[in-house]
Amino acid sequence: MVHSTECSPERRNPLLNRRSQTDVQLVAVPRLEWSLATEAHPTVAEAAAPASMRRSWIHTAPEQKVLELYRKLHGSASRLPAPWWLRALDRGELASREEGFALEDDVHRLLAGRGGWFFVPWAGVGETGYWEYGPSERGTRHAPTTVALTDRHSGWIHVVAAYTDGPPQPLPLSGPDGLLAALPVVESW
Repeated sequence: MVHSTECSPERRNPLLNRRSQTDVQLVAVPRLEWSLATEAHPTVAEAAAPASMRRSWIHTAPEQKVLELYRKLHGSASRLPAPWWLRALDRGELASREEGFALEDDVHRLLAGRGGWFFVPWAGVGETGYWEYGPSERGTRHAPTTVALTDRHSGWIHVVAAYTDGPPQPLPLSGPDGLLAALPVVESW
């Protein structure tokens, strides 16, 4: 077999001339880097509460490093998948990631202590999850009443009523106290 220098790797890529063929060079791919930062793998049995979802780098790394990476990748502008608390923290609307975790845990305790509410961990990548009210899933309804955390307002909680046709506008509530006050109505939908 004849070896031609025209097809050699050195000829096609002059950078290879400068380093050994065995050197490995890693180049960060921003979306991949963020995907790995938000990746978590709780077992199904453990995914019964928001706390069980907090296994990824964004939940365990130093808070400032998480914010730095999110901002470096222009998280809010590029619509990176991220939990509600990270978007709020980025805008300065939450004092800390722990404040967001505490709110998630408070909502979970409130709903888990009532019959019919179930935590659903299968939200979007990087998201916390949400709660569904099982008894509202009756008749021809396509989706049950749902409680989700949001960064769209400072009360942090949205409730969407069970629906048949299309989802109604989310009802904004003000924290766990607002949710507790609204539950008699919410559970009657």
